[in-house]
Amino acid sequence: MLAAAMAPALATLIIVAGLSLFAWIVSYRVRPLLFARKDVRWDEPATRTEKLLLYGFGQKRMPARPERPAGAAHIWIFVAFIVAQLGTLTSFGLAYDPGFHLPFLAHESRFGQVYLYVKDIIDLLGTAGCAVFLYYRLVQKKERMTLSWEGVFILCMILGVLWSDVLIDAAMLARSAGEVPWYLPVSGRVAKLFLYGMSPQAATKVMTTGILVHIAIVMAFLNFLPLGKHFHIITGLPTVFFQRLTPQGQLSKLDLENSEKFGVAKLTDLSWKEILDTYSCTECGRCQTYCPTYDTGKPLTHKEVNRAIRHHAQQMAEMMPLPLAQIARSLNRIPPVTGGGHANGHGDGHGEGSGTPFEGVPRHVTLQLPAELMEKMPPLVGDGGVIPDETVWACTTCGWCEQACPVFIEHLPRIVDMRRNLVLMESRFPEEAARVFKGMETQGNPWGMGSNRRAEWCADLDLPVAASMSKEALKDVEYLFFVGCAGSYDDRQKKVSRALVKILRAAGVTFCILGEEETCNGDSARRLGNEYLFQALAQQNVETLNRYPVKKIITQCPHCFNTLGNEYPQFGGNFQVLHHSEALVSIGIKVREMERNRTETFCCGAGGGRMWLEETLGQRINQNRVDEAALTLGGKGTVATSCPFCLTMIKDGIGETGRAEQMEAKDIAELVAQSIP
Repeated sequence: MLAAAMAPALATLIIVAGLSLFAWIVSYRVRPLLFARKDVRWDEPATRTEKLLLYGFGQKRMPARPERPAGAAHIWIFVAFIVAQLGTLTSFGLAYDPGFHLPFLAHESRFGQVYLYVKDIIDLLGTAGCAVFLYYRLVQKKERMTLSWEGVFILCMILGVLWSDVLIDAAMLARSAGEVPWYLPVSGRVAKLFLYGMSPQAATKVMTTGILVHIAIVMAFLNFLPLGKHFHIITGLPTVFFQRLTPQGQLSKLDLENSEKFGVAKLTDLSWKEILDTYSCTECGRCQTYCPTYDTGKPLTHKEVNRAIRHHAQQMAEMMPLPLAQIARSLNRIPPVTGGGHANGHGDGHGEGSGTPFEGVPRHVTLQLPAELMEKMPPLVGDGGVIPDETVWACTTCGWCEQACPVFIEHLPRIVDMRRNLVLMESRFPEEAARVFKGMETQGNPWGMGSNRRAEWCADLDLPVAASMSKEALKDVEYLFFVGCAGSYDDRQKKVSRALVKILRAAGVTFCILGEEETCNGDSARRLGNEYLFQALAQQNVETLNRYPVKKIITQCPHCFNTLGNEYPQFGGNFQVLHHSEALVSIGIKVREMERNRTETFCCGAGGGRMWLEETLGQRINQNRVDEAALTLGGKGTVATSCPFCLTMIKDGIGETGRAEQMEAKDIAELVAQSIP
């Protein structure tokens, strides 16, 4: 046992060495952030603080389906870890003063007794949480988790922190050998079972040993965190605070006029927040639970993308300087230079110029890597890069990964930015996408069918067309029906358009259409990386829509719904957009949800522009979804959809799996229209 007289010297040595090593390690983690793309994430501090309390400290996403047991266990560990910080501070003080206690937390005070009681109970809950995850990793071996020694080691370290704290309290109690007080239910039990009967001097040595062991574990733990995925213990809460506040379906707008390059090609093209995201990835695998690409054997798992970029950042950091002098000089408040656009073309909150992300640094200051290092830096995507091409193109951008992530890692903007670079800078994209881009550019639809045929679907319906209506007549129109490309050109979806017209008329809703003035909303172009084409289509539609006084839009396509409602405001188009599923009446039929539904739903496989690309790897996503639908229906029945892409994919999946005689796919508008005389 260690003598109490040695405790201050040993504690000082451990603390100073530990903090010095930690500062040295973290300096390398910070370097990629300093040279990354600027991104303003400290606006709306009240909203960000609210989300930090709710999702960071409140852990709201942790117990979500389908990982509620694991989520509950994590909450126990998180709470125990937070409470343990007070115990750690107390241990630091005890190393220098055996009678030390934090303010108001003395054993003699009622508040201190309540704290000690709560801490003992929470130590047990934290231990139970660690046991749950050890079971998942060593016994059950959950597939979604990265099975590595690192996870087991960290769990053991947490147990060491918790139980060395219990040992300290138990030894302090054994030193007095008094009755076990009510407020030490766990440490008191340990003292009575293992430490009672020893001399006060021996108990003091046990306490001193416990203090030094606790401090050593904490310092070792602290220095291990930046080396792997458990860095999230430090960066997770900041990542939640700096989360994106814009709608999840909204992508950033590129500054096409003032930029020379677009998208993300190398590590330094990522924003500091995107690199911080990779530090905060716990590799828990929640992002892949309902990921359509991962579940069907495609070469994409977002946690592996995070890990690949994190490892790449760590490798590059070894060659990056630590620009302390530049940062110090930047504190000199010189008026910032205004104008210009980001080198990567990002607008809408991404700021000007590349450089430090810190609020106190003026915008004119840029931190640039040496040219020779930039030349040596490999690309993020492609041959010799960090991520293969097929990984970037596999994503359907369905958003499950972001919905599931407990720390709000933003996967989709990063994937789309990589596509933007491939399309706009390297002209490297799937062959099928070229035909789609050409069709949208020349005819305003992905099939390339004549733009003058957009209103043929309703030639016999005598629908009011905005361009042919007087201003007075338009004032009496409640909704503009944005039909969309599929609803105008696809033979199967034309039936849905006609069904919706029947419903709107039966409900007495006044509406009109754009007819030949309407063009593709551009969703697939943007998500496939062709931002130039998307902006041309968006600006054309916004100019058309803004000519008319009707500001309420109804659409049958979720992609139109998201683009018009969430992305067109970037171009001056502010409309109230309604999806047709929100306007339909009850039809009194029996509906059964598939197991994967609502926020845990499963993509049909057509999102992210994948509607137009061949699917050659793994199982076809639409067949996976049809298999689930067949299981839900007992092999026979109707699959109801509310999306043109879903209708096509489910219909094709039914045929591809040989179920055409037993199952059919219909849009909910068709089902409602059937019930109308």
